[in-house]
Amino acid sequence: MASSKFSNDLLIIYKISQSLLRHKNVNTLLNEVLDILETEMETERATLTLFHVNENALIIEASKGLSAQEKARGRYSLGEGVTGLVGLNRQAIVIPNIAEEESFLDRTRARKRNDIGFVCVPVMRNDELIGTISVDLEATPDIDWERKKQLLEIIANLLADAIFQIREGIEEKNTLKTENSRLQKELGNRYNPSNMVGNSRVMQKVFENINLMGNNHGSILIMGESGVGKELTSRAIHFSGIRKMSTFLSLNCSGLPINMVEKELFGVERDGRLIKAGMLEKAHGGTLYIDELTDTSMEIQHQLEDYLQNQTFKRVGGTETLNSNVRLIVGTYKDVDEAIESEEISESFYYRLSVNTLVVPPLRDRKSDITLLADYFLDEFNRSYGKKVVRISTPAINMIMAYHWPGNVLELKNCIERAVLSTDDDVIHGYNLPPSLQAAGLNEDDPDNNTVTDLQASLETYERELLVEALKRHRGNAAAAARALNTTPRVLNYKFNKLNINLKDFKKSSSNRF
Repeated sequence: MASSKFSNDLLIIYKISQSLLRHKNVNTLLNEVLDILETEMETERATLTLFHVNENALIIEASKGLSAQEKARGRYSLGEGVTGLVGLNRQAIVIPNIAEEESFLDRTRARKRNDIGFVCVPVMRNDELIGTISVDLEATPDIDWERKKQLLEIIANLLADAIFQIREGIEEKNTLKTENSRLQKELGNRYNPSNMVGNSRVMQKVFENINLMGNNHGSILIMGESGVGKELTSRAIHFSGIRKMSTFLSLNCSGLPINMVEKELFGVERDGRLIKAGMLEKAHGGTLYIDELTDTSMEIQHQLEDYLQNQTFKRVGGTETLNSNVRLIVGTYKDVDEAIESEEISESFYYRLSVNTLVVPPLRDRKSDITLLADYFLDEFNRSYGKKVVRISTPAINMIMAYHWPGNVLELKNCIERAVLSTDDDVIHGYNLPPSLQAAGLNEDDPDNNTVTDLQASLETYERELLVEALKRHRGNAAAAARALNTTPRVLNYKFNKLNINLKDFKKSSSNRF
């Protein structure tokens, strides 16, 4: 009899070892092991719990003989119930009859009989608790509980590496899920309309439209000159709306070959095999922003028109029709009527696309926002480059306000970045700005004067700003300003008279700082 039991134990160990060699997928392996325990060990139930370090709890990961509802109840803090005690003490426990054991919780509520015994062993790897394996067995008079415990301990040792892989995979998945949620929240905060810069009336209207459009699923056409922030606007619509927890992707078609645009949008398939997933697949449930679509072909526009109508598409080289739920937002810098006339935009595609339309105004039409944006970018680049530039000088502000900004917000951002990097103190001066802005400041009183600024005028502007900044720093003290500039009070007085600088303007108040 003992020989027969020993042979059966060896058979179980042999079958499990063969499963270890045969299966690379650990989930498939564990399911087969639980089947072996049910068949060869004649278990009523078998469960595997994993120890979740962050939660300090053992949670059922796989089971045989438990319903999904019963399995969901299987959660044990260390020290709680029999399973929790096994995890806490790292030692196996045998209960010949669960009806006589007060510490047995029956947390899953799966036991309907009292003639059941319970064996639970820890799964250890390098002295670290990974989880537990437990079985329910019929409590017959001739059962050798010690042998059952030893057999289960051997099985736990055999499976330790595989169970460790499962736990690592789950923890990595949870970490990625948490990080994804954190990044989605961070992006939502970053691109929320309340965090966009602009107090002008035209931008307040844009913000109202962003909030309205974020709460419907209709496609959107965003119009505006290059550099006004069309992609930023599309992100604000996505991250403030009903799709904010889903994927946002963007594609700039400008300069891309037409065949590459098609592959990026729809993906590539060859001989029935997926070569590259397209953005319409990857953004499923979310939003896809396409910039400068007018730079592509009519064929691609018609394909997107079909997608908007049916929510279906085919990969390049593929025959299967795929479904996808993606909100399309398209940006263009061109005049739509002219683009339709010149056949750069399909008229039917335009009407299907423009369920919602939004115009982002150029920077010259929102002048009251310029200084706000300049200060915003100043803070941003201070953080990026570890600088401590505290302000923009008055002459520099005058130059910024006088300029017409053909490159819009993007040009302003690049201008402030250059100025932050080029200044050697805590102030952005006029001479830190690009020459085009310095010329704008000199010609401010005469907007129609497009002549090139002469050398003498440029030198006087530069000289005046140096003197004004020195006087501000030293509260109108000419002697201190002279020392700071490594010159004499006499030379400074000559410059003051020449450049029409009045010292009294700097002595009126010690707090008169710009």
